[in-house]
Amino acid sequence: MDRCVTHPTKEQVRAYMLAREHDVRPPPPPDEIRRQLDWHVVSSEPDLALVSLCLLPARLGQFAMQAAFGWCFVPLSVPNTSRH
Repeated sequence: MDRCVTHPTKEQVRAYMLAREHDVRPPPPPDEIRRQLDWHVVSSEPDLALVSLCLLPARLGQFAMQAAFGWCFVPLSVPNTSRH
């Protein structure tokens, strides 16, 4: 599974560091810093609708080939000669 990491902008990091500059407390844990800067891991799995849209030409090509073969073999079918 591929993963993509979102990074905060330089401005967000600078603002965070300026806010932390005069703070005498120890820095928060890394998870809290990531939460404050909205820095998280995002799944990079493609959207199913986008994949379906990309596969549309292939599906249309398959349908066209099936229709062409169907029309080619229609004359070869045996006609029903029994009459009632």
